[in-house]
Amino acid sequence: MTLVLDPAALEGLLPHRGPNMLPDVVEVTGKCALSRTRIPVGDVRGREIFGRKTADGLFWNEPFLAELMALTGIPLLTEGLAAKNQVAVFSMISKLIFHRPAPLGAMITGHAEVTRERSGFTTFLTRAEVDGLPLLEAEVMSGAATMAEISNFPVRPFPTVPTGTPALAMSGKPAPLRFADAVVKVDGSTVIVAYTYPTDHPFVPGHFPGAPLMMGVTQWSAVADAAWLAAKALGRTGKVVVSGGINRPDGSPVMDVRDLEIAVDDAGPAILTTKRIAFREAVRPGDGLLITVTLQG
Repeated sequence: MTLVLDPAALEGLLPHRGPNMLPDVVEVTGKCALSRTRIPVGDVRGREIFGRKTADGLFWNEPFLAELMALTGIPLLTEGLAAKNQVAVFSMISKLIFHRPAPLGAMITGHAEVTRERSGFTTFLTRAEVDGLPLLEAEVMSGAATMAEISNFPVRPFPTVPTGTPALAMSGKPAPLRFADAVVKVDGSTVIVAYTYPTDHPFVPGHFPGAPLMMGVTQWSAVADAAWLAAKALGRTGKVVVSGGINRPDGSPVMDVRDLEIAVDDAGPAILTTKRIAFREAVRPGDGLLITVTLQG
């Protein structure tokens, strides 16, 4: 039996609202799910914000295509989570490969399949395609938490992030999708970038309502932005590979990234592959972050 979920039905299952509710429809059959999503010009749900402009047109900003795949898979977990009054909280994304840019206005078909359930974590494989051509492959691992646990995550004062050289503009990305404020330090092939997640960011109301957190994929996007700034600062062009992560100014870890490869041009970073992203701690609106990346090679 196949369960068909439109955006209204998905709102009953997922703690996402507004543009953060990406799919048009998700069909669930057993441990497999399929989504279909098209973002038209003038999208009434405001999802055009997830695009980036290039010389060849308007495309999905890669981390948010991965978010679409995650939202394709979450309905596979909902029945079990609902029994415990929990929601999915992603802990890791790995083995990411982007085969080609994804046109924002095209019909994107997403697939997700649960492959492992163990010790409170669920792993599923995802892939996306357009017109039968592969766009993305990734493995996603999800944990779980109650909304009360998310709401009660300790809020403690953090030191202010240091100032630095204002970040270069990225011509292809709208301002809300630029997750880098300033270059703080350049030390050999290592670059440190500062970013503060605004309290009025357009993603705040949709993730999650009443318990806002910075989306994990925006943290990944922040590292890609830092990698782009590092390449610019060091005069690197073409493709670059970095590893690094995000910490609070007091040194506590937020997330780490291994082998993130981007293509560098003036429009901003285009993510090509990422070996692993591990999320360590939640980020709330107003939190200041330090992003450290080291260019390889």
